[in-house]
Amino acid sequence: KDGVLDSDERQRYVKTALRNARRLSDLVGELFELSKLETKQIEPSVELFPIAELVQDVVMQYEPQAEGQGIDLQVELPERHARVEADIGLVERALSNLIDNAIHYTPKGGNVRVRVTNENRAVCVEVQDTGPGIPEDDLPHLFERFYRVDKSRDRDKGGAGLGLAIAKTILELHEQTLTVESTVGEGTTFRFRLPVKSAVEQRQEEP
Repeated sequence: KDGVLDSDERQRYVKTALRNARRLSDLVGELFELSKLETKQIEPSVELFPIAELVQDVVMQYEPQAEGQGIDLQVELPERHARVEADIGLVERALSNLIDNAIHYTPKGGNVRVRVTNENRAVCVEVQDTGPGIPEDDLPHLFERFYRVDKSRDRDKGGAGLGLAIAKTILELHEQTLTVESTVGEGTTFRFRLPVKSAVEQRQEEP
């Protein structure tokens, strides 16, 4: 069709091809990542770090995206920034997937809240959105590969259905659980915990 396409049509075809190529590249990358996580080719490199600072940094990365979509993205942090035992890179990946998922499924004018709460021997991290919610029948399948609650949703907006599976597997590598609560018409909350060490324990381990 090269002889009959005008400049605008050529640009449209090229942009479509590039968009599909990028989406395929992302999909292949996520499949390799999930496969390595599931077969434990990636082992967590555990260290102590302040989870609140990591959460703040990740939220800041997503602020432009949320603002561009008309979504209010907020973070709630405790006054005392506890240090958790985990792989900082893997936790960042899991948290990014959860925030990205929340933004994708929250309509314009909605809210996404990332909340960190100190507990007795752990820190709880929640990602809450005001999206359409998830039907109860879909919840048991939510972390499966390629599972999509809305089968008709545009894949450009909804993703490939691997982000939640990756986040869940990362938490399992840390012997933790990623849970979800949802109400149709109100929104969804994802939640996970990471263990902390007390100041006394940290001093006892110091050489």
